[in-house]
Amino acid sequence: MIVTAPGKVVLFGEYAVLAGAPAAVMAVNAHASVNIAASEDDQWRFSSKGFVSAPSKSNGNDLPSNAGAGFTTAVLTHWGYGSLRKLDQGALAIHTDTAAFFHQDKKLGLGSSAAACTATYFALAKLLGREPDLKEAIEIHRTWQGGKGSGLDVASCWSGGVIRFQNATAEAALWPSELSWQLVWSGASAATTDHITRFDDWRESGDVEPLNQLSKLSQQLCTAPNLSRLAAYQQALMDLDNSADLKIFSSEHQELVKIAESIGLVYKPCGAGGGDIGIAFADHTQRPSILKDFRAAATAAGFYCPTLEMAQHGVRFAQ
Repeated sequence: MIVTAPGKVVLFGEYAVLAGAPAAVMAVNAHASVNIAASEDDQWRFSSKGFVSAPSKSNGNDLPSNAGAGFTTAVLTHWGYGSLRKLDQGALAIHTDTAAFFHQDKKLGLGSSAAACTATYFALAKLLGREPDLKEAIEIHRTWQGGKGSGLDVASCWSGGVIRFQNATAEAALWPSELSWQLVWSGASAATTDHITRFDDWRESGDVEPLNQLSKLSQQLCTAPNLSRLAAYQQALMDLDNSADLKIFSSEHQELVKIAESIGLVYKPCGAGGGDIGIAFADHTQRPSILKDFRAAATAAGFYCPTLEMAQHGVRFAQ
């Protein structure tokens, strides 16, 4: 069987979602795939593309420790399995492909781990006759991340489209047709868990008013997203960054903010920030060429603008 799951970008609500506010997340058509087939011999085999991990094999007497088999082990551990042989499936070959989440061998920050984990969980659940459940998928990925994160990335690749995510619950959301967008890679990868750890430390000792303002704006945007509110949200995210010293707006993101402002767009990092992907928003009814102009300026400045679209479908068997 082959199972695919899309990547994601956080439209707004990053960090605010960790304080119980809603966030909007969009699935994008960079897909992770997990291919499960019978092994060529009596050895379990694990391989990967995109995420670099040496191929490995196992006799099935335990759960594999190789990084390429990490999500298989995470799922089976959650279900109480102590070895691969307990699955009573015969030896299998499991191949994970996340190449679409990388550019020039660097991670773009589109939620590759969440997509790969979700696809692995969904495939193994179907293989073993279990009913896949979003909350369980979130729990498994959160455990794999060391207990960090809200689960919005898993919820997005589970559902597809745009979702409103709050307190581990997702519901479909509409995106205004007049608001167009363009993703931009900052040129540097970032570690999400490091940013969340700093954020947690700040919440315990800092002035949380910037977070309260961010949460308020995220709530308003979930009700009626528009460009002026997105501009206010971007400023609130900057205020939080300055207060908590999270380094969300790296020098690359700051340069992209200036490029966007010069053309009439609103730009912000997606998710934890510090690198990875960012998004520029525009009201294309004001000037149809505005996104084209932004892409040209960002590309001229040395940034990569991936040609991604919204993914309408979440995790599923490959068509």
